[in-house]
Amino acid sequence: MRRVLAVVAVLGGALSAGTVWGAEAAAHKRTYPDPSLNGPPIRFFAGMSADEESSFTESPGTGRAEFVLDRDTMKLSWKITFKDLTTAPIAARVHGPQTPGGEAGALFDLAPNGVKSPLEGSHILTDGELRYLLTDRLYLNITTAKYKQGEIRGQIQRMRPTPTQ
Repeated sequence: MRRVLAVVAVLGGALSAGTVWGAEAAAHKRTYPDPSLNGPPIRFFAGMSADEESSFTESPGTGRAEFVLDRDTMKLSWKITFKDLTTAPIAARVHGPQTPGGEAGALFDLAPNGVKSPLEGSHILTDGELRYLLTDRLYLNITTAKYKQGEIRGQIQRMRPTPTQ
């Protein structure tokens, strides 16, 4: 009996490690039981300003972020532009889960190789990150040397689809 339990435990661990660590899983096309979830990429945006920061921030800085979610791979790609920050940017991150005005921990870095405008990159979302994104519970925060908690910030929101012509 002990051998059977040991084999089951080893196989169970190997199977769960395959799902957690299997990079090939992200490369395969996802199919959803609900066909309404299949379709073209989903677009999101965030308008950034100091007014969106939860702590007092006096900055003329502004920015805009555009995101595209590929439904097949769960790859979130972005292009972020910003200007007029008071000092050099030091980080750009997505935080969540949270609603506008609240604080949350950083989920992933948008600029692992340094922050400059325009900023482009991509990240494969986890199931939790996807859930937060689809329910408007993520925000983008750009921190600077002067404002280490964030100089400009914007809530990531889904864009309305445009009618095809």
